[in-house]
Amino acid sequence: MFGSLWILFGFGTSQVLRLSSNLVLAHLLFPEAFGIMALVNIFVQGLQMFSDIGIGPSIIQNRKGNDPDFLNTAWTIQVIRGFFLWIACCLIAWPVSRFFAHNEHAQHELFWIMPVIAFSALISGFNSTSLFTLNRDLRMGAITILDIVPQIISLLAMGLLAWIHPSVWALVAGSTVYSLIRLAMSHWMYLPLHNRFQWDMEAVAEIRKFGKWIILGSIVSFLAANLDRLVLGKLLTLKELGVYSMALTFARVGTEVTARLSNTVLFPILSRSQHDPVTLVGQSLKARGLILLSGGSLACAFAISSPLFFHYCYDHRYANAGPISQWLCLTIWFTIVLNSMERVPMALGHSRALFVSNILTTLGYAVAIPSYWSWGLPGFIVGLCSGLILAHLALLAWIPVRRQEMLIQTGIFSAIFFAYGGGMVYLMKVFSGQMDEHARIVFGLIASSIPCLIAGFFATHRLRSV
Repeated sequence: MFGSLWILFGFGTSQVLRLSSNLVLAHLLFPEAFGIMALVNIFVQGLQMFSDIGIGPSIIQNRKGNDPDFLNTAWTIQVIRGFFLWIACCLIAWPVSRFFAHNEHAQHELFWIMPVIAFSALISGFNSTSLFTLNRDLRMGAITILDIVPQIISLLAMGLLAWIHPSVWALVAGSTVYSLIRLAMSHWMYLPLHNRFQWDMEAVAEIRKFGKWIILGSIVSFLAANLDRLVLGKLLTLKELGVYSMALTFARVGTEVTARLSNTVLFPILSRSQHDPVTLVGQSLKARGLILLSGGSLACAFAISSPLFFHYCYDHRYANAGPISQWLCLTIWFTIVLNSMERVPMALGHSRALFVSNILTTLGYAVAIPSYWSWGLPGFIVGLCSGLILAHLALLAWIPVRRQEMLIQTGIFSAIFFAYGGGMVYLMKVFSGQMDEHARIVFGLIASSIPCLIAGFFATHRLRSV
């Protein structure tokens, strides 16, 4: 619970910083800039996930996670991977820019931006393994500082550069600054171990054994999480893609907080009970209730308030982001449901479960793409939910006990949030013509605050009872 509070504090601070900078950058820059960065980030993140052999989870889960030989070998593999990512991104820059650019100017920018952004991955390859050791030891205060300080400095750099020279390169520079600051801090904040190049064959074998399904799972995880922007990047203009990416950035707040809680708090705790499945599943059910409550409350609140948020905080160029965010909250909820349970089989050592889950999630695009041609973006978004639901049902096969309780827990929370969030959205649409501007704002704030206040009450009550 103490670690969760640190994560929530860091996440809240990070979101406030991102919101503030996003509002500023949205006025200084243009939607096409965010569309270009969305495409670039998809391919860079894709390369990272395609080469992800689970170094971080291996350090957290492995019994040798504090052994210097194991950590130095993991760091050496991480550095080699960083160089591979940069070279690979340089090689694909030209075909990607040719395929996705709608004009010569966009093609030119994509071609040069991709290698520069990928250089951040090379820098991150030298990050200290202390980032994972701190997570293993649940030192969430240090992890939060390592996240927040680089973000503050990079956002200041982006804002200053966007003010001096409004172009997409301000966003590119911010990414590089973030990587450099985090690299320095990762080595200076946790001094007991100074990473060095080392190659221990036993450590390599253990990382490879645990990571063989991680890399396959990461590939399909990338497709499951980003294929929407790859597909829409071809169907939509860069301006429309920029608006969609802006809506997705804020709609997925609930997903991000639950993913952080699941990965940085729940997974290390569950890994300690990996030889006692009954205790492990019991712990996960208790923690999962709070994760679903917190993530669902945020998704529900944003579904209610997003049209007001984008209407009053952004200019007319981003007007469509509000309705898009409301539809996106459906996929966000089912992603939260999935994130909150996929660490259970991982903690038990079943890394293949993540691979299967992501494969089934990706199958949702078989429904989403035909739905786009019939009902546009709403149809595309709803179609994605089918794969997430299928993956959730499949994951139950890797949970050894109390599967029915896990399924009932999902059903209860889904019914509550769908009933409340859907009802409030419907009421706002029905009575919007009968309310003046101030009444709409007050109603939206009250309706979106209620689930968050309830989640805060239950989290506080649970903390006091510990």
